[in-house]
Amino acid sequence: MFFSTKKNWWLLALILLLAACGAADANPITTDGTAANELLPRDGSSLLQSADADGETAVANNNPAINVVADSVEYDADGIEVGFTEEGRPYRGNPNAPVIIEEFSDFQCPFCGRFSEQTFPSINSNQIANGDVLLVFYDFPLNIHPQAEAAANAARCAGEQSAVAYWEMHDLLFANISEWSHNQANVVFTGYGETLDLQMDSFTNCLESDKYISNVRADYDVGLSRGVSSTPSFFINDQPFIGAQPLATFNEAIALVLSGESIVEAPTENELQPEFAIPTPVPIPVEPETVAWSAGNPDAPVQIVEFTDYQCPFCQQYAMETFPTVFTEMIESGRVFYAIKDLPLDNIHAEAIVAATAVRCAGEQEAYKEMHDAVFANQALWGGSGETAATNVFVDLAKDIGLDSDALVSCIELGEQRERVLANQQESFALGVSSTPTFYMNGYPLRGAQPYDVFDGVAELIENGELEATLEAQMQQAYAQAQAQATQEAQPQPPAQPVEISIEGAHAVGDPNAPVTIIEYTDFQCPFCSRHYEQTFLQLKEDYIDAGLVYYVFKDFPLTQIHPDAVLAANAARCAGDQGAYLDMHGALFSNQDEWNGRPNPEAFFNQYAAEMGLDEEQFATCVANATYDAEIYADLDEGFNLGVSGTPAFFLNGYFLSGAQPYGTFVDAIVFLMEEVGE
Repeated sequence: MFFSTKKNWWLLALILLLAACGAADANPITTDGTAANELLPRDGSSLLQSADADGETAVANNNPAINVVADSVEYDADGIEVGFTEEGRPYRGNPNAPVIIEEFSDFQCPFCGRFSEQTFPSINSNQIANGDVLLVFYDFPLNIHPQAEAAANAARCAGEQSAVAYWEMHDLLFANISEWSHNQANVVFTGYGETLDLQMDSFTNCLESDKYISNVRADYDVGLSRGVSSTPSFFINDQPFIGAQPLATFNEAIALVLSGESIVEAPTENELQPEFAIPTPVPIPVEPETVAWSAGNPDAPVQIVEFTDYQCPFCQQYAMETFPTVFTEMIESGRVFYAIKDLPLDNIHAEAIVAATAVRCAGEQEAYKEMHDAVFANQALWGGSGETAATNVFVDLAKDIGLDSDALVSCIELGEQRERVLANQQESFALGVSSTPTFYMNGYPLRGAQPYDVFDGVAELIENGELEATLEAQMQQAYAQAQAQATQEAQPQPPAQPVEISIEGAHAVGDPNAPVTIIEYTDFQCPFCSRHYEQTFLQLKEDYIDAGLVYYVFKDFPLTQIHPDAVLAANAARCAGDQGAYLDMHGALFSNQDEWNGRPNPEAFFNQYAAEMGLDEEQFATCVANATYDAEIYADLDEGFNLGVSGTPAFFLNGYFLSGAQPYGTFVDAIVFLMEEVGE
């Protein structure tokens, strides 16, 4: 889970943004007018099954659903038909299949790779092999993946030699994304060609000439025309089906289509609710004509696109406090390619449009960044003054940095740069961006004037190939937290009478046959729980637990909304328990709470505590990193909620509820009373 990784404090904010922004809802402006019914030649019948006069669903069709190039048809090692459509797109399966899956994919996209590795093999071996499904593959290379076009070209170059070779190259590319995602991708592709025993002169020439790039881009335009904005995206008999969904979800969708039903409302038991769907990156154009300014290495692994408003105080804060470090440490070092786009919120910032125009006009004199810095630094001089007065300020600033002020005024009055500002504004609205500053890091949105550490941390995850997995884990965590919060909002009242609570499998200390059993629901990040441990529990252990009078049971109740590391800490205690050291880790976590609480890498401290206890460090670290006990921890949370627990620490003494970090004397009085009640 994400909370076992570093920098969780800022990535949580990123995830909450992603959930709010709905990146998958952002549709790029269509650039191709191709009609949907022109994408795959039909025989005149619809791909969607129709009911006959008696209401039965007709899924069989004697005519092929696609037109194929006859001499391209082959059969792979599994006996499955493969070939190319008349438009040159690879397919596999029976052209007469009642279900057509059109896949729009990006060879450098990790989610597409996951689909290819984890989900597609079963579909291929079952629904495709038995003739129910035909798959047609479309290229949709996102501009945040700089080698995706080259990979698509490599697959098509292999396909020149046979349809089987295409699909073999397709599989190699997805299985080895990290191996070729760099500037020497064609060198790696050449090695793949040799592995596949291709005719190498022809294959190499095809690679070096980028022979099929125009075809790849044509596929991309087709995807845009159909509303595709992320990968992988699918159409199952023309019905959209977005994302690398679990196999069970695909199987259910295929079954529904085979029965003539819609997949729009298909049950998706394993799928997260839409607001917690795993995000996919949004492709944002960064060609020179689409941006106000750009700098850095275009082939850098990290791309940052900033949408800014020169009259926005938060944009000013970022520009003056964070951007200088981003520029020196990330852009000039070649680590990041950075582009700025304009998003003047002119409904509240009346001079924002002319400010952005002035900065672009300074860019015509090769002074964009200098003017950018000056306009932000002097925001108080021109903001709210009206366009004419603001323009006069911009003219003075231009003179100060040595520009031709007359040329600047002429540029502003000409209006061409103003139109480009407004085009950026419309682009941002189409993306669903409504506040500034907003950033996209390799297509993932990040909102607000974040500190440098945030950009550095996200960039590091991208560079290490960890961002997508981290986002997925965090989405799961955010969903679990939302469920826990929703549950707590419907909190039942604590019981007035004693209740029975199962303690099977729980960690405990003392004599199970003791006359008094205390069950504690705790949160390792809660300061009151720490106080209970230091001031009360240790004394109870000495006076009552070790004396055989109290059996003390530990349960977890992590308040995840305010204690984001509580689940991780609970995992650490339970993982230590696997090696017989639950109580030792329990004590270390509370005794050292100030040391690890709120730190970006609490697991490093937990690993240190385990080492000091002499535990098997690798076993412990793996257990914590895998969030091994999340299910049990959340089960405790649900149990506590159902018992009326709403805060920590909370206790049940022989089933009687006691709330809060009560003083030692309160526990002594309760223990004495309960011992008398049972005749001890």
